[in-house]
Amino acid sequence: MNDRNEKLGWFVLQLKPNGLSLARTHLARQGFLTLMPLREVSQHARYGLRTVRQPLFPGYLFFSVTARQINWPAAANTRGVTRIVVGTDGQPARLPADIAAGLLAITTEDGMLGDVADLQTGDQVGVVNGPFAGWMAKVVSADTPDRIQLLVDVMGRETAVNIAGRDLEKRY
Repeated sequence: MNDRNEKLGWFVLQLKPNGLSLARTHLARQGFLTLMPLREVSQHARYGLRTVRQPLFPGYLFFSVTARQINWPAAANTRGVTRIVVGTDGQPARLPADIAAGLLAITTEDGMLGDVADLQTGDQVGVVNGPFAGWMAKVVSADTPDRIQLLVDVMGRETAVNIAGRDLEKRY
């Protein structure tokens, strides 16, 4: 890879309301790579729970820039984009390399987040899918990613439940 195609990193765009698909389409036409991790979340609907795909970072989109592509006004004026997020120095804010690498590692080809793999006994997690969606819980055991045992507070009593790892998100 020569200097002109060297990656400068991942940067952050703020999106207009409902501008995600429009921004992704137009940035792809300009040759930018984009990253928007999605997750499945249970929402209360008229006749029970339904599962929908939602962005992990609503209102924001990450895009990759090479030295050859560095044209900030083109990215900032893309349809669906409000602005490029800037740092305190007035320059576009770069996503830290370790966070970008971590997001790329756990995001599948279709943009979905993979299962939570590094859960340990005692970790605090949030449940994002199923009948306990929106609840906080503590991990009792995490033998396999498909079956995580949690302690959930139900009416003042801690109750053990088993939930798939893809339905959890780690809380720090």
